[in-house]
Order: sequence, then C-alpha cells, then structure tokens
Amino acid sequence: MHGSRPFTLDVPFEVVRPAGLDASIRVPLVVALHGMGQDPQTIKRDLAPLFARPWAWLLPRGPYPMEVRGKTMRIGYAWYMFDGDQPELRASMEQTSRHLLGVLDSVWNAGGIDLSRAAVVGFSQGGYLAGALGAWNWRRFKGACSIAGRLKHEFMAEVAPQAAKRVRLAQVHGALDESVKADAARDAVAQCAKLGFEAEYFEDTHAGHEITPRMAQWVGEWLEKTL
Repeated sequence: MHGSRPFTLDVPFEVVRPAGLDASIRVPLVVALHGMGQDPQTIKRDLAPLFARPWAWLLPRGPYPMEVRGKTMRIGYAWYMFDGDQPELRASMEQTSRHLLGVLDSVWNAGGIDLSRAAVVGFSQGGYLAGALGAWNWRRFKGACSIAGRLKHEFMAEVAPQAAKRVRLAQVHGALDESVKADAARDAVAQCAKLGFEAEYFEDTHAGHEITPRMAQWVGEWLEKTL
C-alpha cells in the first residue's frame, strides 16, 4: 500500500511600518525574503537602514525548516526545494509563491497597505524566488530585486510580454561572491533585458555573498524609483 497525507506547518510573518506613521495612512509594501537557512530577522538586520522609509515591510519566514550545522546546530528555513531538476524547482517555487500571495491577501485585509504599490526583494535563495514571484505576478508587483541570487529569466519568458510592461527588475551583487558568480548574475540581467524587462544591475566591488551597506543603500534608491 502506498499513500500520502498532508502535513501542515504554521509559517509566521511580520509586518513593520515606519515608526510614528499614522496607522490610517496606506503605504506601499516591500516583501523581503531571507536567504536559505536563515530567518526573517537576518534580512531585517541587513536592510535596517531602509526601515525608516515610508513603506511597510512584510517579513515572511520560509516554509521549509532545515537543519543548519556549524559550531552549533540550529533550524533555518528555505523557500523551495532543489535537487537540480528544473521542472521540480519551478513547481516548488510556484507552490511557495501561492503561499506568499495568500500572506499578501492577509496583510491587505488587515488595512493600511497600498497593494497597488508593492515590490519584492530577496537575498540569495530568496533573491531567486523574488524575481520569479514578481514576474509571475505582474498584476501584484511593480518591482522585483534579487540580492546575491540570480534573476531566473528561464522562468519568465512566458509572462514577459505582459510582465515587462509592469515589473522593473534589479540585480544587486558582490563582485567577490563565490556562491553565485557575478558573471552569471550579470548575464541573467542581460537575458531579462532581451525579454523586454527594464533590468538594472549594481555591483559592490568589495562584497562577497552578503548584503553590504552600499548594496542596501542602492536597493533603497531603487525602491524609491519603483514605488
């Protein structure tokens, strides 16, 4: 006998509004996706200088728990499962995207958010998902920015005619990144441009696989233009 049964986990999220801003004022939303094995507090720390801007931030946690081994063992979180199989990768990313759209609906229903002005940014694995999430859901997002990941242009071609008119793309990268090579990130931007997207690239020449203050500052300037 073979079978299956759903197994459900609660996946928390946090919404942060600018301090002192009247709760009745509707503000744009930025969705921030942490890296693989991390949690929302990591990207919240790295992008902290941007939290005073007039946007709300949605900080969801990845739906897949995973062991992270180092000097001590801890639980981190992932956005999708990947073993090299591209169709399976896409299916996993699409499943997580549906979950995140449900989170967006919950946030919008709570009030104070202007979902006509929304963008998504992500670091590393979150950056891969950010680009796909924004392009696939071009009616929901005005921009998608990958930081130290790669814009997954292979998954954008079928939506490009509509998405390219609406969604601005960006790639922010470290020249010394050994996890995702800068050449691959630059090429992905070029491929997105060929699909018709407005796709920008910023490189911190002294950065590795990380979010530096210079990278965070550039993301903030890009969000100002996008939202």
